[in-house]
Amino acid sequence: MMNKKVSKKITVRFSKRLREEMQQSVIGAGYGLHGKSRWLFDAINFFLQQPNYIDLVEHGIDVNQAELAGVEAFYLNEETIKSLKEALLAVRVKYPLLEGVQSAFIRACVIYRLMLKK
Repeated sequence: MMNKKVSKKITVRFSKRLREEMQQSVIGAGYGLHGKSRWLFDAINFFLQQPNYIDLVEHGIDVNQAELAGVEAFYLNEETIKSLKEALLAVRVKYPLLEGVQSAFIRACVIYRLMLKK
């Protein structure tokens, strides 16, 4: 479970459709109406367990930038933020010209979890 003592707010732009699908999954998976951060915490940790997660980040980039109208805020614990930063560094090493890495990474985590219905 997430450590609620120290958390950091991150914001990510989503398309309307991806936001709606994520919200349906959050509720459908039993996280409740306010469980979005816990759901994302689990999605990030599951995504990082995949041996090819760096290559999967491109799915978060493939989203049409013009459709990224909505902003979602999440609160992640310090340990998850550290893991996220390490992963973002690995992505930047492999794809140095990639822009918006954190948002692309988070969207890829969400898309991956939605695809697998986890």
